[in-house]
Amino acid sequence: MSWLDEVRREIPIVSRKVYLDNAGAGPLTTNVIAEINGFLELWRLEGEPWELALERIVESKGEFCNFIKCSSEEEIAALPGATYAYNSFLSSIKFSRNDNIVLSELNFPTSFFSPHTLRNRQFVKEVRIAKSRNGRVLIEEYEKIIDDNTRLVIVDYVSWLTGYKQDIRTLSSIVHEHGGLLVTDAFHAVGVIPINVVKEGIDVLFTGSYKWLMGPHGAAFIYVKKELLDELEPMFSGWMGIEDNVIRRLIERERLFERPFNIYEYRKPRNAEQLEWGTWPILSFIGTLSSMRFLRKYESTEKYSSHTSKLVERLIDGLSMLGYKVITPEDSHAAIVSFETKNSYEIAEFLRNHKIIVSPRPGLIRVSPHFYNTMEEINYFLEKLSLFNRTK
Repeated sequence: MSWLDEVRREIPIVSRKVYLDNAGAGPLTTNVIAEINGFLELWRLEGEPWELALERIVESKGEFCNFIKCSSEEEIAALPGATYAYNSFLSSIKFSRNDNIVLSELNFPTSFFSPHTLRNRQFVKEVRIAKSRNGRVLIEEYEKIIDDNTRLVIVDYVSWLTGYKQDIRTLSSIVHEHGGLLVTDAFHAVGVIPINVVKEGIDVLFTGSYKWLMGPHGAAFIYVKKELLDELEPMFSGWMGIEDNVIRRLIERERLFERPFNIYEYRKPRNAEQLEWGTWPILSFIGTLSSMRFLRKYESTEKYSSHTSKLVERLIDGLSMLGYKVITPEDSHAAIVSFETKNSYEIAEFLRNHKIIVSPRPGLIRVSPHFYNTMEEINYFLEKLSLFNRTK
């Protein structure tokens, strides 16, 4: 049995559909479901396995650290969603009123609104947005608007719409020259392409669980480099975001509730736990821990990213031959291929009727394979898209 056949045996949906919407949500494996059900069954029979839950949170942060090649899991916080992770960080940054925040026009919408509220409340002076052209934002566009008052540059590692993979290493160098911080939303990158936060000069990276990480909704992670952690001043906290939290007590092998919590002052953890406010959606993290372990089993073989790259190349070539304008840059992409069309929902419905799942988006179709997809599935997609063209 090939490694690809082995992978596909664990993903039930592939026996029923050609699933090419990993940028929307990845499929669940049989092991993810088994791990969640096993925890629920233990809970049903024995009561809430609270200490086991905390152990799984610690393990999940370690696994995520492995994915992004960070220095230590102490730089990783676990939260119930990417937006929560992002806002927890933003609310911990010290701003000056002359500061500006730079974003990319290709970012997912969630990254824009909190900077706008910071500007509206006069925490920062200005929000600047780098303009896109031909599906990408060139480094020169950032250079025009980054200056010595730029506190944060917030960009998607891979654009959710065009699939453009930003040159993070070059951009981080420019940001650091001006004394700013590089923050990246890696939701459309982690789990499908290699990332090394240290080599790429990333200060902060956050992502959720349910796309290429193939976990359930409700889990997210944020990396904050250790040199930055001491500078943070959380505006909000909770019983998990304090120095003497239950995770610390578990690691120190204390009885979790033998001592009372000090409610008369706030002491900040020295690690990324300062961004964790309350109790986690543990089932989501149990599922995501399982999915990350599944992915890493194949990631280390290198088959994973090279196979996906070949699928993407075939998609781009095939769509071009069918006469579609592909807006995903051929020279810098991950695993999203988007092409322009005036009838995106009509095409998506036609493909769905042929058991092919893609995403209609404003004026385009987004196709997003993963390492479990096959070249035969890509060819089948192109064949049915060609059939749609002939019916029009």
